[in-house]
Amino acid sequence: MLNKTIITKACNRAIKNIISEGTTDVEVFNRAFEIDLLKNKDFRDSICKAIYSSINRNNFSELKIHKLGYVLVPKKNLADYRKCALIDIYDEIVFLTLILSISNEIEKMRINKSKNRVFSYRLGSYDEKIFDRKYSFTSFKEVVSDKSKYKKNKVIVECDISNFYDRINIHRIESILNSNQNINRDIIKLINSLLLFWANRDSYGLPVGSNASRILAEVALIEVDNYLISKGVDFCRFVDDYRIFAKNAAEAHNSLALLIHRLSKEGLFLNTQKTKIRNISEVSKNLESNVDNKKTLTSPIIIRGYAGLVPLKFRRLSDSEINNFKEYNLAELLEEANQSVVLDEKQVTTLIKTIIAQEQYNYLAQMPKVLEKYPQFIPYFIDTILKYPDIPTSCITQIQDDFKNWLLNNDIPEYIQVYLIKLYAESSVINKDILLNSFRRLRRNSGDYIGRALLEAMNEKLGRGEILEIREYYNRADLWEKRQILEMIKRGIPKDEREAFFRDIRIHEQDLFIRYIVQKK
Repeated sequence: MLNKTIITKACNRAIKNIISEGTTDVEVFNRAFEIDLLKNKDFRDSICKAIYSSINRNNFSELKIHKLGYVLVPKKNLADYRKCALIDIYDEIVFLTLILSISNEIEKMRINKSKNRVFSYRLGSYDEKIFDRKYSFTSFKEVVSDKSKYKKNKVIVECDISNFYDRINIHRIESILNSNQNINRDIIKLINSLLLFWANRDSYGLPVGSNASRILAEVALIEVDNYLISKGVDFCRFVDDYRIFAKNAAEAHNSLALLIHRLSKEGLFLNTQKTKIRNISEVSKNLESNVDNKKTLTSPIIIRGYAGLVPLKFRRLSDSEINNFKEYNLAELLEEANQSVVLDEKQVTTLIKTIIAQEQYNYLAQMPKVLEKYPQFIPYFIDTILKYPDIPTSCITQIQDDFKNWLLNNDIPEYIQVYLIKLYAESSVINKDILLNSFRRLRRNSGDYIGRALLEAMNEKLGRGEILEIREYYNRADLWEKRQILEMIKRGIPKDEREAFFRDIRIHEQDLFIRYIVQKK
């Protein structure tokens, strides 16, 4: 029998972490309303009781885990995408509970924090925060900066692992965990079964976005890191990013070869396009310049998150950036974009930032035509609009009208459709009709998240008749959609009128969140 105290404590910490940080940091997904239901102590206790009971049976089928949904999200460039997982909230609690129950032993297996080698997802002593904020991408950069100033270091190797999360071998994680005699074998077996189920019996891949996955990803590199230490390689790492320091080029090449060789034994490979061996003096000058400009000192502490050349979020401009972009000729930039057969990333971001800096918001109405040449930037453009409430309503209405066909086109990537939904639901001009029509036209193969996103966007915007229409969709809906439909009914239909429907739900549905939503109060 498993230790009930350990599992229950891990479950409570998992729930507190989810309340604090959500189930994922992938920006496409909204914070689910179900997370706030977890603030109720009685509901929280009932979930922990159910999870302990299912784990204690030591049978994967008893966990009642659901298949994953996925949304492709831009990663680094035009053809580079990250397969981001849509994990059911209950499943994420189970997953995180299993991992947290053994996380202290995992942390002991890793290179000690005090060595300043590995900075990613170090276990902290906080309750709702799992990771130690002293160890982050920011602290990783600071140590790289310090090491670049050591006289003995003349050459630096910069590299990262290609498709890291997708290529992690599930069975190798199992073997590494089994090497620790203090980790419960039944827990390891359940974790392995869970990952293989989500991977459709393939042996590779962790779901992107989960804190539980972040801890397991670190397990995958424990033996690689230890091997480098044993070979005297001077390195630092944050997740899949390695920095290796050497006294000369020959040592740098040798250390890189050692890393490549050891990674290959784990089925992992470096991204050759991003692997560089550089004169460290050139890097040091750049780092010192950043410190002089206080860029490093004022940068945020990055614990979680993903960034790339195709951003989803617009970062507000600093005063110096505004002054810089005010010098640009906006008409010429727009003309150049319209005349170009294809666009690059800098053209798009420069054009949008210039419009914002010069407060020439009417130019935004011309951007949908420009973005036809680079639709991956539609989310970035929409996020810009949502951040600036002073944009004229006539301009937003024109943009909404120009994008209408994009939302109704089922062949458009799901993440773009999700951001278009935000445009119609969260801007100063709310367009309920197009959201409702999009929902009516929705096909079951439209995507794993689009239905839920539309329902979230329409929450508290529909009248009684429209909610009753949505209710007819319930029996064909997936679990994410069912919960949102019930929440809409609960908020928009009088209690006496909804009770008969809810009574039937209480009889037939076993999902704990659904049962909590429709319970009698």
